[in-house]
Amino acid sequence: MARYDFDLIVIGCGGAGITAATLASGLGKKTAMVDKKRFGGECTWTGCVPSKALIQSARMAYRAGNTGIYGLELKGKFTVKRGRVMESVRGVVDAVYKGEERKRFESLGITAIENADVRFEDPHTLRVSGEKMTSSKFLISTGSGPLIPPIKGMDKARVLTNETLFSLKKLARSMIILGAGPIGVEMAMALNRLGVKVTLVEMGPEILPREDREIAGMLAEVMKREGVNILTGARAVQVSGAGKVALSYESDGALRKTAADSLLVAVGRRPHTGGLNLEAAGVLHDSRGVAVNRYLQTSAQNIYAAGDVVGPYQFSHIANYQAIVATSNALLPLKRRVSYEHVAWCIFTDPELARSGMTEQEAVDRFGGALRVYRVPYGSIDRAATDRAHAGLAKFICSADGTILGVHILGERAGELLHEPHAAKSMGIKLHKLNSVIHVYPTYNDIIRIAARQAYIDKIRRTLIVRLVKLLRRGK
Repeated sequence: MARYDFDLIVIGCGGAGITAATLASGLGKKTAMVDKKRFGGECTWTGCVPSKALIQSARMAYRAGNTGIYGLELKGKFTVKRGRVMESVRGVVDAVYKGEERKRFESLGITAIENADVRFEDPHTLRVSGEKMTSSKFLISTGSGPLIPPIKGMDKARVLTNETLFSLKKLARSMIILGAGPIGVEMAMALNRLGVKVTLVEMGPEILPREDREIAGMLAEVMKREGVNILTGARAVQVSGAGKVALSYESDGALRKTAADSLLVAVGRRPHTGGLNLEAAGVLHDSRGVAVNRYLQTSAQNIYAAGDVVGPYQFSHIANYQAIVATSNALLPLKRRVSYEHVAWCIFTDPELARSGMTEQEAVDRFGGALRVYRVPYGSIDRAATDRAHAGLAKFICSADGTILGVHILGERAGELLHEPHAAKSMGIKLHKLNSVIHVYPTYNDIIRIAARQAYIDKIRRTLIVRLVKLLRRGK
């Protein structure tokens, strides 16, 4: 039997890679982790962490500018110092990275190598900055990067992506954001609140095309009221300009133009597969990423993959889940299939938009009209009133028997609120069952209590009607 240097080498050390390496080490396996850049990956350096830090600064700026609704008055002029905001964001990133430094993993007995050139030589051999490393198993978790669309002039323009935005010393006065997916919408709202004049350009008919149309439409209205200029049905055709950036786009059959000091591209992500010499390892891949089976095993039997490089969902929590499944399958005898039946996510606008399961239209397409949809406006709960957080709606989509098919929440703390109904959905617990749970008052969880009570009343009514029909039939 061949002897290798390691039991597992993890390639790419973002969220998925770190999870995989620490799990393998915890299982007593000899583990190495290698990365072409610093540990932490996209989430730490250019994604989740800096974006949420910026969003929090924007949230505080918005609250400070609207103290009157709380009966408060700021003395003196309130100003947003955008340069200081960016310094603060980078400070948060540095603090998070301290928990992901190489020495932490070395203390766990993991061989940790960052800023290295990494290439496969064969299915069991890796060349890391000239040094040969062999392993019984590998896990590829190299993540993804921003997709730059093939628009005329884009290659010559000074465009921003999430990889460059957070390194700016100071934010521009105005910005065009191309793409109204989660990144584009989050940044549009945050930057607008920090004093940047934002124009959000989306080729599709509405923002957030994957989300429930009612919920996404409500968020769009909030953004418009705050001053974000949203252009939908706008297909970008050219980028030009030396000083200001001009974006030409087609809309309603006409060619139009908008200009700003800067352009942020947020139209999607592309998997990082280049430079690894995956062909030498026998790993199949294409523009969508590394091909895997239901066990997250690649075309090379000893090589697994997880995270954005695999898809189909590019979220850190999905990457971590995949890393656990892939690492367990690589190192343990009992194999586990990956499942995306109960996926959840949150878009960190303000108000937040959180989702689990089907949209209303998806449920109609699959089950027809035999659905029960429970809507609870934020304005109907007392905690939203005390916090002056009236904007929002929770929407629970159920089958005729009360099975939860989808949950969509737009409002304060939506990302936290989602977990109770998401857990119920994942465990097959019907919505009306949550009526028996005592929810603390006054909290935002009242939304779930109200929806569950409505579902419970529906169940009782249906039961009584069924009993009555049976009695009437017996009497005939």
